Amino acid sequence: MPTLYGQKARRCKPRFARRPVALPARLCYTESLPKFPTAAILEDFSRPMSPQVTDPERIHSLLVDRILAGVRSPARYIGGELNAVRKDPAGVDVSFALLFPDVYEVGMSHLGYQILYSILNGLDRVAAERAYALWPDMQRKMRDYGIPLYTLESFQPVRHFDVVGFSLQYEMLYTNVLTMLEAAGIPVLSADRSQDDPIVIAGGPGACAPEPMADFIDLFLPGDGEEIVVEFAELVREAKRSGRSREDTILQAALELEGVYAPAYYEPSYSEGGSLEAVRPGRVGLPERISARKVPDLEAAHFPTDLIVPFIETVHDRVSLEIMRGCTRGCRFCQAGMLRRPVRPRSPERLRELAKKATESTGHDEVALASLSSSDYPEFGKLLEKVGEYTEPRQINISLSSLRVNDQLSGVPEVLQRVRKSTLTIAPEAATERLRNVINKDVTEQELIDGAREAFRQGWRHIKLYFMIGLPTETQEDLDAVVELSERVSRLRGEVAGGAGRVNVSIASFVPKPHTPFQWAPMASRDYLHHARERILGRARMKSVRYRFHEPERSVLEAALARGDRRLGRVLLRVQRDGAQFDAWDEHFSFEKWRQAFDEEGLSLDFYAHRARDTDEALPWDHVDFGLDREFLLEERQKAFRGELTPDCRIAGCLQCGVRAAMPAEARRS
Repeated sequence: MPTLYGQKARRCKPRFARRPVALPARLCYTESLPKFPTAAILEDFSRPMSPQVTDPERIHSLLVDRILAGVRSPARYIGGELNAVRKDPAGVDVSFALLFPDVYEVGMSHLGYQILYSILNGLDRVAAERAYALWPDMQRKMRDYGIPLYTLESFQPVRHFDVVGFSLQYEMLYTNVLTMLEAAGIPVLSADRSQDDPIVIAGGPGACAPEPMADFIDLFLPGDGEEIVVEFAELVREAKRSGRSREDTILQAALELEGVYAPAYYEPSYSEGGSLEAVRPGRVGLPERISARKVPDLEAAHFPTDLIVPFIETVHDRVSLEIMRGCTRGCRFCQAGMLRRPVRPRSPERLRELAKKATESTGHDEVALASLSSSDYPEFGKLLEKVGEYTEPRQINISLSSLRVNDQLSGVPEVLQRVRKSTLTIAPEAATERLRNVINKDVTEQELIDGAREAFRQGWRHIKLYFMIGLPTETQEDLDAVVELSERVSRLRGEVAGGAGRVNVSIASFVPKPHTPFQWAPMASRDYLHHARERILGRARMKSVRYRFHEPERSVLEAALARGDRRLGRVLLRVQRDGAQFDAWDEHFSFEKWRQAFDEEGLSLDFYAHRARDTDEALPWDHVDFGLDREFLLEERQKAFRGELTPDCRIAGCLQCGVRAAMPAEARRS
């Protein structure tokens, strides 16, 4: 992930003048602020926070008068953005603090977070406010002044809310969850919380394999959140009105609401060899397996057009429209593609309407048409035409992600003229057709070349290629082919425009993820991943092709946490108390700190990351059900090792993965 720490701060005002910013002028520029050494900032992080200031007005006063002038990017912490919702606390029955365990710039770019914020605030008797992870300089200042983690809407301490909800987007942010709980004055361990503490819930990708975080979260809500969050808000409201205890409310949610997992009421058991035997409910009435929720009809699902407009540039500074949820391609490494089945599109007409309303309410000059595979949208040409009818006359750009070059760039060049042409992203994932067959990436090399040539012809200036190393069955020839294919793509520009094309190559380490056909596979060793990197760089010749690698050590930890059981909670707690946080950021990540925590807890990093699982072994996420049949995943695993492709189910018909049968009738019809 790119660092934001050292960037030059922008002026603290909206990109267009619609409302003033309630921030003293002396805080609007931060170029002259000193860069705090990381060691100095982290030196006292092992000391628990003791928040003393709880009055919102006093918190606001201290921020303005004493704190914000001494931290970088103070606009992260001031709130008051356009379209932010501020409700009267006296007028609501249930309050949610939605916490994103990364910095403001990242969290504000996450669409799902804004969807839940909008849904909850759309309920008459419910209020939702926001908080983000505090950068270390802000943590230090707040610690010095006894200020707890607060929400941006009201400056109210987070622990005063009824519910605290985390979005678990990435395993390497788990330590930030613990740090945010500590900063809020909420006991980190769920077992230590009392009647006066909020209920701590979590959703997002991390909830699909929740056991490593089970000691810290009261309730997990795996799957789509649009419906379950409304049901849960109503349950909490009724519980408060009837005087039900916090513990009884948690248990009631697990008993009565489909798709809610209360880990404190489930017991893991282990074999003598250390592997998991089962995770079983410890109370009568609790389900053996928790069925993840899925919104059946995306066309009717809520989408916020009054998106919050931040004062500073965020990672994705635009309107993001979710055009389709799900994917039918079946890439065997892709967790999102498996979990988000079945495909549920929005109509072109609905998306045009959403684009119009969202750009009018935010002033953004770019609309991103987003999904796992945007060009697999069933009416792709019509979609671009409909949205373009509104955006073109107003000079609003359309951007696309995840284009499939084989059947789109060459097939609909006339509609792609409406798309802003800067960098086109192509994800072949593997550089040889043999290895692409293993991972079920149904794209030939000739299709890749033809698509990239067409991209240069249509005016794209740069191409970004995504590859993985450490894939099952990978050979040295597969590694060499990464350089050969990348340089071949760069030379294509000379055929249509002269000169070599700029190609940025991003190379990630393959991480075997739960609920995929490769969930039983081991993670490649660190030695191999470093060897693969050196082999690729040693064969690189063209200056127009640049390579960027994910750090192998971080990927190994990601694999351990993604595939881990409840015992890893001990490691998380120990490493966080040793100062670990922002592990997704290069300047804060310490592999040695993590390795030491594993050793001190008597657990093996290799056991979780590098061990192949037996196909009859109980997996730590087996009790979370996304509708995928185990037999389907096993068959896909065997086909991978045979190098056999599985066709797109839109073309070949239902492949009996299990998801379609588990969905409501309205989703099966779509």
